[in-house]
Amino acid sequence: MNHVLRKATGRQGPWRLLAATAAFVIGAGAGTASAQTVVVRNAPAGSNVEFALNTTTVATATADSTGYATLVGKPQGTPPKPEIDALLYVDTCASLRRVIVVERGQLAAPQDAGCERTPISGLFLVRPVSTIVVDVAGPNPTVLLRQGRFDPRTANVTRNWTPSPSGLVVFGGGGLARFGDVEARACGDVTECSGGGFRGTYTAGATIWFKPFLGVEGSYLKAAKSTVTGSQSNFRFDTVLDAHLVTVAGKAGVPIGPVRIYGQGGANYHWATWGTTQVVDPTTVTVDGVVRTIPGGTQTFGLRTSGWGWLVAGGLEVWLWPSVALYGEGGRAVVKGNAEDDADGRLDDSLIHFVLGARVRIGR
Repeated sequence: MNHVLRKATGRQGPWRLLAATAAFVIGAGAGTASAQTVVVRNAPAGSNVEFALNTTTVATATADSTGYATLVGKPQGTPPKPEIDALLYVDTCASLRRVIVVERGQLAAPQDAGCERTPISGLFLVRPVSTIVVDVAGPNPTVLLRQGRFDPRTANVTRNWTPSPSGLVVFGGGGLARFGDVEARACGDVTECSGGGFRGTYTAGATIWFKPFLGVEGSYLKAAKSTVTGSQSNFRFDTVLDAHLVTVAGKAGVPIGPVRIYGQGGANYHWATWGTTQVVDPTTVTVDGVVRTIPGGTQTFGLRTSGWGWLVAGGLEVWLWPSVALYGEGGRAVVKGNAEDDADGRLDDSLIHFVLGARVRIGR
């Protein structure tokens, strides 16, 4: 039962007199605009519904197809009392539901033959602007008392969010990623050199949540090719790093209703191609008074690497529907590996990524 309940006492303190005076001033200022409203819920569809104040029926209505009926009655008395201590009753008849508000010390409307009267426990503070919501379903009616206008059909509309699920979840997303040292490694001591930075990336994978807070994940991440361009007086070059990563990680989550905050850690395996194309301009030299031209040319260097590194990441997912969520994630992977094909060289760098995407739960 949800209501405003007053304990009956034999004495009224100064605060009560002050509150009554203020309520009287407000009620007198409102004049005839104030009205007591009774909202009946879960009455039989099409049944008659009545609202009685003491012995007088002040409003009647018919319950709609959903069992709702709204009844508005003017407070009694001239001027109406700013508030009353009231007892509430519900009469249940074959085709009638009657809500009776009785001021303490007054008589209630007589009970009709064939009707059952049920008292609602408590003493209620009822004002001219009160809204009394009475649920007449079952043998024991319940009451919600609000001061002012109130519509339970709109006030009680809430969204039932889907909790973070367990089971198999597949995902895909896109965002930005960058290698930390690609520019420094490619440029060396060449001052006119720039590149690297954040580039587009995409990812896809699957997570198995054994529990809403514990899972394991495998994924693929492809960063856009990272390009560095440099030049000096007689040559220029372009270096491109093209890398792919597959990852496997354990995940720990904190589900908060439809939101799950998670962290993960594990390993990554990469394979990458590091290629440089260098163009050397022709140059002239003078030897023993003879001018000679040294032709330029184009040189290409390539290195393929692969190997294992580690990764950490964290993010947040929001389950908007039972099988669909949006997520955001950021992480760092250490990308290490030796050269393939018996070549000399090694890749030792880090990849930072930030992605947004969607997750889809598979199965029930």
